[in-house]
Amino acid sequence: MEPGLDQQLFLFLNADRGRPWADTLWAVFSSLHFWLPLFIAAGAFIVWRGGFRGRAMLACVLLSVGIMEGGIINPLKKTISKQRPYHVLSEARVVKLEETTPRWLAAIRPPVIRAANPAEAPAVGKSLPSGHTSNMFCFATVLAVFYRWRGALFFIPATLVALSRVTTGSHWPSDILLSAPGSILVTLLLLAGYSLLWRTLAPRFVPTLAARHPRLIAPA
Repeated sequence: MEPGLDQQLFLFLNADRGRPWADTLWAVFSSLHFWLPLFIAAGAFIVWRGGFRGRAMLACVLLSVGIMEGGIINPLKKTISKQRPYHVLSEARVVKLEETTPRWLAAIRPPVIRAANPAEAPAVGKSLPSGHTSNMFCFATVLAVFYRWRGALFFIPATLVALSRVTTGSHWPSDILLSAPGSILVTLLLLAGYSLLWRTLAPRFVPTLAARHPRLIAPA
């Protein structure tokens, strides 16, 4: 994407439209800490009631996110060192949830909005790739592979999270347009590797389980 078009699209999505409720909603989507208790509860339920498919899916999600964060996202952020919008654009707005306890109270309070101040921004950027986008699309890809169309529905919230990173001022549109497909591709490669490892190693180390589940990712 051309730099000028990237900036114009960012300013369009990040603009103040006089709708505080919309800013709050985008800030909620952008805050993974807000959703963390729900993710933990869902994970615990899957471990309890998800069966082999659910537990295998959860293990693949955790492994893939860990590999993506430590082996791809963080090294690329340091190598590319692309500056965030608020590093360079004084017109940018930074929108965040208010710090509250419990965290859910932030959803019913006005968000904290401040104007960017490039003069005070850190020199090192961490804009590309977008960690939020990469992790959410990784999660959605694993769900789609394990649960087909039902799992693919998770691409809807993943897309909203990606858009929220632009509307709240943390990323350029090009960041999410590169991070989302890149995450899908890497996740599919990782899933292929997990499946190969399961077929190769499971009969040796967990033969009883492997006999019941010869494929890590079984047809729905």
